[in-house]
Amino acid sequence: MSRKLMGVFRPPKIDYSAAKRSFHRSQEQERHGVGAKLLKPRLAPEPNVLGSSPALLAGSHRPELPKRTTAERKSFARKKVRTQPAPSTGEHFMGRRRMYVYERAYRDYGTCFKSFYQWILRSARSIWNWFWIGAGSKAIEVLLRIGVVASGIGLGFLYVRYEDSQGRGFSIGMALAFLVIAGYVSLLMYGWKAPVHFTARALSGALGASLAFTAGLAVFIPAMLVFGVYLAGLLLLTALSFLVFLPLRAGQELWLLSRKLGYHCPNDDCNYKGLPIHICECGDKYHDLLPSFHGILHHTCRHEAKYVKLPTLDLLGRSKLTRLCGGCQRPLIHSSIGELEVRPIAVVGGTNAGKTVFLTQAIRQLRERLGSSRGSAVRIDSERQQQFLEQQNALLDNGQVLAKTAGDVMEAIGLAVRAPELHLRCLLHLFDAPGEKFTTMQRLGQMQAMTHLQGIVILVDPFGLPVLADPATMLGQDLNPSGAPVASIVDNIINAVNLLILDNNQDQCSVPVAVVLSKADAFPTDIFPFLADLSAANGDAKVPPANLRCRDALIKLGARWTVEKLEQKFTNVRYFACSALGRMPDPHDTRAFQPAGVGEPFLWLLERE
Repeated sequence: MSRKLMGVFRPPKIDYSAAKRSFHRSQEQERHGVGAKLLKPRLAPEPNVLGSSPALLAGSHRPELPKRTTAERKSFARKKVRTQPAPSTGEHFMGRRRMYVYERAYRDYGTCFKSFYQWILRSARSIWNWFWIGAGSKAIEVLLRIGVVASGIGLGFLYVRYEDSQGRGFSIGMALAFLVIAGYVSLLMYGWKAPVHFTARALSGALGASLAFTAGLAVFIPAMLVFGVYLAGLLLLTALSFLVFLPLRAGQELWLLSRKLGYHCPNDDCNYKGLPIHICECGDKYHDLLPSFHGILHHTCRHEAKYVKLPTLDLLGRSKLTRLCGGCQRPLIHSSIGELEVRPIAVVGGTNAGKTVFLTQAIRQLRERLGSSRGSAVRIDSERQQQFLEQQNALLDNGQVLAKTAGDVMEAIGLAVRAPELHLRCLLHLFDAPGEKFTTMQRLGQMQAMTHLQGIVILVDPFGLPVLADPATMLGQDLNPSGAPVASIVDNIINAVNLLILDNNQDQCSVPVAVVLSKADAFPTDIFPFLADLSAANGDAKVPPANLRCRDALIKLGARWTVEKLEQKFTNVRYFACSALGRMPDPHDTRAFQPAGVGEPFLWLLERE
């Protein structure tokens, strides 16, 4: 095959530079919205294997772009350099958020010092440049040239004076001498320009360096005195902060101890009561929001667009932050945690003993009776629990029975009590665990909240005892007696107390225990007269005879060994009777239930220290 034929079928070379320019032009168009104003792209001609040119292959699909003048291109380049990215409003700060005490002052100090240092360097560079390549170097070079000319004139003048002192006038030799001096000056001025220029640069550099050093030293020394004093003050304040935040932390701990305050977790499977985790509005968690080197009265959390101050003490508003338990990291929903003494009370009983209805009615009675005293304030300490209890009360007011409690982990109901006349100021944590939890020791041992219990309410369904088995059958399904044996539940409670509260199993427990006989409205008093008038609606259960009558009734119903075990293990046991509904439930009866004696066990527990 000939070379000509090979040349015909040789593939054309593609101009990659044209493709690159087209790509950059399209990128520029996307950034500045030029694409909407473009003309329609030219259609590529039909491809021809033998006659396709590189220019057509490189630009056949490239759109027409409006041409820009040189001034427009320069203006665009200046705008591109000056354009700054728009500030972001989102929270994308990736560094360390919490600042140390006086960190902003140290940062400002470093910024000012850096700016001052850069200003000195710029000033020295400006002085150097003025002498080295600026007007100063040119002036020195002109002065050198003037000096060279003046030296030539001076030499001529001295030669004339010399000839005149020798008594000789103007001669051909004098003229030749002048010509030599003029030639020397001309050589220095024009022929030897490099030495003059070098000398000028050397003098300019020396003058610039000396002047820059002198001026910089004159400014640097006073500035260092000012910066040094400021830095010494910051270091002194940082050292003194250590002497300030330690007493603050010690004072807070003493205040918490004196008022018996703690940050008890409201969940029954957690016994943590230490410092909670505080959460900033940005979502960052702070495990040690206390007076420290991060801040004395507040810690500063750096966000992308602002600084947020987080108080380090509850007195300054730290309790208003969102808080998590430091142990299980679940929310601390009660706002009075850390402000009021927490008094956990567990309501214990078997399935169908009526614990949920009993506790709901007891909370209503406690709010009414404790809130009636002057200056008292009794409220549910969580909005979510407040709404839930209002729904439960609405059902009871319409004659409807509440559903039984379900779940493995129970959250205590928080009742904040502030009653100055009654000398009560506490946050009741009322635990209502499902009855199935008390039937086995394995599930009861998971209630870690028992380690801090200050009261136990044992709700006993008398119709679950063998003596009242026949009356329970006669009353039908509306009674729904408890199927869990009372003796088994008491045994599990004693075992849990030995495990979680006492160090020695042989010791007695000082936690007060209120034993409550429930469903008193359905007692068969005609068959068993000793069950009459056991419940008290007006506080009669505080009278010792009522306590003894309830105890004797429980013994006569066949729970002697249960009573003896409780009194042997616990030093303070009181017996009550109550009716959480006031009547037998009836689906056709929509009257509100009228409870009796449900608040007395809790009032008695509140009197115990």
